[in-house]
Amino acid sequence: MEQISQKELQKMLLFSHERIERDKEQINKINVFPVPDQDTGSNLAATLKGVKEAVENKEYGSIEELSDDALNGALTFAQGNTGIIYTGFLAGFFPAIAKEETVGIEKLGEAFSKGFERAKDSIQNPKEGTMLDVIEAFAKGIKENKEEKDIVKVFYRALEKANTALLETPEKMEVLKKAGVVDAGGLGFLMILETFLDTLKEQAEPFNIKAYESETARPKRFVQILSNRYEVVALLEDGDYSEKQIKEKLHHLGNCLDVIQVGERTKIHIHTDDPYEVRDIIKRMGTIENLRIEDMAKEVTGEKSVENVSIGVVVDERAGLSGKIVSHYGIEVIPLRISWPEGESIVGENICQRIKEAKKQGIVSQPKIEPIAPEFFTEAFKKQLEKFDDVLCIVSSSKLSKNYEAAIKGREALNYIEKEHVFVIDSNNLSAGQSLLALECLEMITEQRKIREIMKKVPDLVSRTNLYCIVEKSDWWNKEKSKPFWFSKRPETRYAVGEMKHGKIVAVETIKTSDFAGALFNKIEKESRREIREGKRIRVVICHGDNLEQAEELKKKLKTIKKTDISFINVTDPVTSINACPQSLLVGWIIK
Repeated sequence: MEQISQKELQKMLLFSHERIERDKEQINKINVFPVPDQDTGSNLAATLKGVKEAVENKEYGSIEELSDDALNGALTFAQGNTGIIYTGFLAGFFPAIAKEETVGIEKLGEAFSKGFERAKDSIQNPKEGTMLDVIEAFAKGIKENKEEKDIVKVFYRALEKANTALLETPEKMEVLKKAGVVDAGGLGFLMILETFLDTLKEQAEPFNIKAYESETARPKRFVQILSNRYEVVALLEDGDYSEKQIKEKLHHLGNCLDVIQVGERTKIHIHTDDPYEVRDIIKRMGTIENLRIEDMAKEVTGEKSVENVSIGVVVDERAGLSGKIVSHYGIEVIPLRISWPEGESIVGENICQRIKEAKKQGIVSQPKIEPIAPEFFTEAFKKQLEKFDDVLCIVSSSKLSKNYEAAIKGREALNYIEKEHVFVIDSNNLSAGQSLLALECLEMITEQRKIREIMKKVPDLVSRTNLYCIVEKSDWWNKEKSKPFWFSKRPETRYAVGEMKHGKIVAVETIKTSDFAGALFNKIEKESRREIREGKRIRVVICHGDNLEQAEELKKKLKTIKKTDISFINVTDPVTSINACPQSLLVGWIIK
């Protein structure tokens, strides 16, 4: 074999997960560095599982497509020192070959070298006698044999060098020598390399890792003091800090600091005695997608090491959360039912498109929004209580709908014990503002905050969550009007700017321009000018009726403000669509 395609690479990734998952306990039991918590194999398996789930059962047209999915999967699931280092390796390996149609031995050697360099750079203080030695030895073995075109033959030779490097790790690391073991991460990476080889060759004897093939191999027992008790692993989105800057801000708080960035996402790993100070610093760097704090002292003694705060979320459809977020966090969304004049009742349709069609047909009667019955909330609460310890329900403003009242009644229908675990929040908002509040609560949930701690913070979050909107009718908030504005004929269209105040949409001004993005950007920039100068972050959600072009333009403009995170753009909820369609643009924003 002289060339590797994306198909072979995909198989290599999938089979390496199978191997590590099968043999992870063999890796765990020799894990004594950097702490003897016996989870190196499990962390590596979790990281590879992320890669597997990202690339499994997919057809790729190029190596670049495969690499994008593999890196995102690794970054999302990476755990522990070993998982972050392996992700760093992939972050160097794949870009070196992403533009190639197939990969020969020379390019493969370059990719392994780049993988080693990126893995090493991800660590604050790289040491000899670790997984890095194995990666480096294999990369050198590939380069030394680059004149040989047969990839399988070169893999055999390079694997021998990697195995030698693994066996030499105890001579470079005193803690390994005392325990009488090789580096666990190095063993894991060697197993991955072995699997790569087995995938590439058609028929050959498995490569023999002689020193650690035995199921009975165990480290010698001795006292090892933990210099830092807690492990913090976090994934950031849309951060403004480089790997170097993050290391500078965190290095004084602990050791085993690893940072790897892929695109706009950053994975951070650190051992520390101040996990919550680390958490607060990380929060100021970007949007936390997930964060995990583990007590390694408990893990070493076999106690439960991760404090899981299990909180499920319920929202009504007015929140307009993206499908990706709903799926990722297991959120229960209670849909709204819309009845059309012709008697048809629908759920979950693009209302703006439907209204446009109605307009063309000359239909002028406004669709009817049916209120959500309490029993729908009761059912959603019960579903979430089957999976979570507590439930947080975030509903649209009680001044604009009866959803809060229905949610309270739905909770009252539960038994006494269930009621104690359901908490209902009046968001005093809707659409982009309501979803932004939900995101802030989800962030606290991923930080493993207790439900009552979250509830104490909610009133402040509600008061600080802003919503601006521009709609195609200047009387949206005037309920005395019986016909929708967009069906009437006027020689000149004026657009209304509104904002959320005390749970209601209030008129601010009327504009003639159709540059909605510019108008909303100017308002946000003006209102947050002082906070921008102070270097504070702005978190934003953008929703639109059927105006994606202006939504994207608003995102582009907001990105010019330093430290602005755009969580998502989505079509707004059905009720807002009916009342403000089709050119509406809404933006929820909060100063962090």
